[in-house]
Amino acid sequence: MGLYTRISSDTEGLGLGVGRQEDDTRTVAGLRGWDVACVYQDNDYSAFDVKVRRPEFERLLADLEGGAVDGVVAYDLDRFARQPADLERAIRIFDTRPGLVFATVQQDLDLSTSDGRTMARVMVAFANKSSMDTSRRIKRKNLELAQRGVPRSTRRPFGYEDDKVTIRPAEAELVRQAARDVLAGMGLHTIARRWNELGVRTPYGNPWLQSVLKSMLVSPRMAGYRIHQRDIARDAEGNPVMAKREPLLDVSTWESLCAVLKDPERTRRHTYTGGRKRLLSGLVRCGTCGVPMSCDKDFRRSIHTYVCKQQTTRGGCGTVAVSGPRMDELVTALVLRYLSDRAVVHEANPWVDEQRLHDVTTRISELMAAFTAGELTGAVVFPAVSKLEAQADELREARAAWLRDQALIVNRPENVASVWPELDLDRQRAVIESVISAVVVKPAARKGGRFDPSRVEVVWR
Repeated sequence: MGLYTRISSDTEGLGLGVGRQEDDTRTVAGLRGWDVACVYQDNDYSAFDVKVRRPEFERLLADLEGGAVDGVVAYDLDRFARQPADLERAIRIFDTRPGLVFATVQQDLDLSTSDGRTMARVMVAFANKSSMDTSRRIKRKNLELAQRGVPRSTRRPFGYEDDKVTIRPAEAELVRQAARDVLAGMGLHTIARRWNELGVRTPYGNPWLQSVLKSMLVSPRMAGYRIHQRDIARDAEGNPVMAKREPLLDVSTWESLCAVLKDPERTRRHTYTGGRKRLLSGLVRCGTCGVPMSCDKDFRRSIHTYVCKQQTTRGGCGTVAVSGPRMDELVTALVLRYLSDRAVVHEANPWVDEQRLHDVTTRISELMAAFTAGELTGAVVFPAVSKLEAQADELREARAAWLRDQALIVNRPENVASVWPELDLDRQRAVIESVISAVVVKPAARKGGRFDPSRVEVVWR
């Protein structure tokens, strides 16, 4: 005999609910003279959500079908199944294995008889409807809270106290410094490592991972937006809703941060563990075939070489190579000389299409407001909104690219030449990328010759 226990929500993880169910189902099994062979426990698992797979329920069905157990005792039928499809799976097994027994603590129910199955189907249908009604009410309530900007989360967000509203100053400053560092070119791996070394932990008490840090920084919550269903909550007119708490970052900083961290090129640049290892990795291109050159290290002499390798995935002629240290020195000198004649920019230039994006989003809000008020039909509103949203998406992509370029320029340090030795590799690369888009290396006149600066062509932005 197998005992099945389940509870949908166990926020404290103590398993008290399923523990009480086990005690009661053992009592029922004992009164009927059934020996308990196994306990199947799905703690903190929903039986209503079709996307949730209950591992112990699946194991129970497999054991029933395979003959490992000869029946089930559950606390109640709705603990066993709340989806008709799950009940039918169990009934099919009872069909193929005559003699299986089924009992609950709350009432007698025999799945081996037609009357018992009919009653079970009716009970599960009602339980399913009850869950649907509850789900609908909860979703409506959550939407109402979101549109009112009321913060709601099961655990405190990083940067806030346990009330989820009051800012925790030490954590808030860490977030703001991380934003400044990312915009200045520092990699997330460096920031995560620094936080872990300082003993900073996530709200779950775990060390920081690069992926977790990125998810937090790009979350709209950072800029004060209310989140609903993993996106910015919007009111009936489609306008973004601000949460009723002070944000950790201003909107413009957060938008720049998202533009940098969501850049597809950034993902490709940081395919190596811990980010790029060399100053010009990804920037140096072969002058023969145009493919980005790789970096090889001579461990005997502790020097590196930029080489064009023949690769099946991205091509490469395999005929061009150049000394890494000499290339790094040359490009660094050129960049520092270039920047020495230019003033440091602290404020971004206005984006030329800002008003156009504002007009498009305003028009979308106006159309949705007209639909909500019953002034226009959906047949008129939604095709127009779809076209406007496509325009808005294109404009936002262009704006993100502009923000990425501006972030590199605005966050360049002053007196670059004097502080250059103090900058880490990420910051040095960011400075170089703010003024250079590529460094092209032409083939050498003869193999093994001395480094020839004339082979190098810098493509300035």
